[in-house]
Amino acid sequence: MGIDKFIVDFVNRNIDYGTSWAYKESENDFSAEEYESAIAKQLNFFHQKDLEEKYDHNSYVKAYYLHHLLDYFKETRINIYEINTVFDQFLKEKIETETINNEGKKVNFSKEIHQIFDFLRKIKKNYTQILKGDILLIRILEKLNQLLLNKFI
Repeated sequence: MGIDKFIVDFVNRNIDYGTSWAYKESENDFSAEEYESAIAKQLNFFHQKDLEEKYDHNSYVKAYYLHHLLDYFKETRINIYEINTVFDQFLKEKIETETINNEGKKVNFSKEIHQIFDFLRKIKKNYTQILKGDILLIRILEKLNQLLLNKFI
């Protein structure tokens, strides 16, 4: 089962165009969470969306990680043919692997992250062949996103 297109579009729009509306009730609100990174706020928000919609497979969270991973492929100076190195650096530099839920308990998303990594390893041959052509990286990443949308478990 793939990630629903609505969920992918929702996550992509909110990450690319901002989600400040998701964290503040009014302009006068202030909390210690103001200093939390945007990446962590996004993770908390999408985890909450999964809980609200009772998705037991964390579709919003997976779409969140996939979005940031595809962005990382565009941003990184690491040789993207060394996919395991890219994954390692992605975990170190780009994202949070856990969050704290509304009950104060840590929630770890390593399983979801590694599902995405495993899937990309399986289809590596497909996208590295495309990379060797004259197609722009952005188009490749769009195709990858479409592939993952249709086939990702």
